[in-house]
Amino acid sequence: MELNTHANWDMTVFFPEFGGKEHLDFTDKMESDLNELALLTAELKPIGPETAEAWVEAILRIEKIIADRTHLGCYLHCLAAADAQNEQYAAAIANLSRTGALFSKALAPVDALLKKVDDDDFEALLSRRALDSARYYLERSRQEAKWTMSAELEKLAADLMVDGLSAWSRLYDNVSSKLTFTMPGKDGPETVPMAQKRSLLDDPDPIVRKNALVNSNAAWDEVCHVAAASLNAIAGTRLTLYDRRGVPHFLDQAAFDAATTRKTIDAMWRAVDKFRDIPHTFLKQKAKLIGRDRLGFQDISCPLPGPTRTRYSWSEGAHFVQSAFDQRYPALGTFVREIFAQRGVESEKRPGKRPGAFCSTSYKHPFSRVFMTFGGSLNDIQTLAHELGHAWHGYLLRDVRPLSRMYPMTLAETASTFAESILQEALINQAPDNEEGKAIRRSIVTARLNDAAIFTCDIHMRYLFEKSFYEERKAGQVSPTRLKELMLEAQETCFGDTLDPNELDPLFWASKLHFYISGVSFYNFPYTFGFLLSRAITSLAQKSGSEFFNKYEYFLSLTGQRTCEQAVSEAFNMDISYEAFWAQALETIQHDMDVFDATV
Repeated sequence: MELNTHANWDMTVFFPEFGGKEHLDFTDKMESDLNELALLTAELKPIGPETAEAWVEAILRIEKIIADRTHLGCYLHCLAAADAQNEQYAAAIANLSRTGALFSKALAPVDALLKKVDDDDFEALLSRRALDSARYYLERSRQEAKWTMSAELEKLAADLMVDGLSAWSRLYDNVSSKLTFTMPGKDGPETVPMAQKRSLLDDPDPIVRKNALVNSNAAWDEVCHVAAASLNAIAGTRLTLYDRRGVPHFLDQAAFDAATTRKTIDAMWRAVDKFRDIPHTFLKQKAKLIGRDRLGFQDISCPLPGPTRTRYSWSEGAHFVQSAFDQRYPALGTFVREIFAQRGVESEKRPGKRPGAFCSTSYKHPFSRVFMTFGGSLNDIQTLAHELGHAWHGYLLRDVRPLSRMYPMTLAETASTFAESILQEALINQAPDNEEGKAIRRSIVTARLNDAAIFTCDIHMRYLFEKSFYEERKAGQVSPTRLKELMLEAQETCFGDTLDPNELDPLFWASKLHFYISGVSFYNFPYTFGFLLSRAITSLAQKSGSEFFNKYEYFLSLTGQRTCEQAVSEAFNMDISYEAFWAQALETIQHDMDVFDATV
């Protein structure tokens, strides 16, 4: 099958037309189902032999609404990302937030009763045939129910979320999507959408990179009071609810959402601290190669000077990914050909798009939607592979019941980063044995080491900043000036003496969308978690034959039904709760350093 590299996705497979009959009927039916669910759960009695049937019915209705919400949410968020200034899309997303509040309110009586159920009655409920494979979801629901207020207060909190935390997140999205900055052009200053900043930071020209950071930050500085207000409101709301719900520490909720433990997270960061000299050595060598004593923040992921092509067409980038997957992991290659045939990827570079890249999945459609702005860099090609790894993960779970498909970000990032590693290995192995091939290998191993620096330094910086911010936010509002200070402190801790102290990024907290996502806090450590876990899995794959991919797909099948620790142990017989596991994964980075040293 020829690869279809259309740069715009097709969303009509979800609904033929936004605002059309199918879309509106689906929305109305979902809201009707929500109202019926609320009536049903309001009448629920404590779990026991006489009430088991009613509980099974309620759980199945909850499951249907979860699937419907992923379908509608995927559709609307994709439309809004591709046309971020469309007010109709924004209004539809706001309504989706309202229905989310209705759903939370309908679940409040369920949580209140789960909080009190005894073990025997709970086990009897789980033994029902209709709830086969839903055990993990229900056990987590019971565990999380312990961190809830009364049903009435939870309903109030759900109502307030619509015009509170979620509204602040939408405000940030609105401001960021409309924000522009100026860049020098041939005929004078040019206005550039903020969504294109990422590609400019990958430019081989150091002047372009510095202008991109300085000028984009000048734009962010103009609205940093809005970003700070949003950040403070989002964190303040969370902290207030954590206190009222009895969550012991703000990191406990983040760890629970990631289906791991603070013990495992701490073990990972301890190992990162001990092995940081490897990425630091790379960053210092990189500085010398581009003619600097130290890198600027804008140079962290920059390409190295040399004859390597640094810009690729969209068609070239898509074919690179396709070829890599075909050779190493044919099943993934076949899937990618199919998702392109479905026009499941949006990559066009144009104004009005939301910054960043993502993969969005509906539980009612087998093919996810991948969003990015392709600027032609090697980093953009890796991003494509990364997001297609997410899409493959969702596809493998297409026949799994919705209650067992909700995998955590930690394991999601493992699948995507593993897909990136396949691309990188293929490009290295395919490089010809000449100067051109040497340049290609250097580019790829540089990209891998860039990743290592990002995941062990940059992501840890984000984690430390957010942790410090939440600790200070408990005492009150944190000013934009103080937010800049906290960010600089985190950058200095994680990057050490590798960066020029006069070229840091004090406004990273404002420009990074991840800090403003309403549905999850600490949208950072799962990236390092996934990166290192994927390094460990890749190392295992290199020592195994084709049978490895059966284990890998089994592992992915477990991700919505096990904790991170359980899934890795069951599929690969590895214990991730100890520092030694993460240290072994970090040791693999030294191999990349050795290859890098041989190519420079």
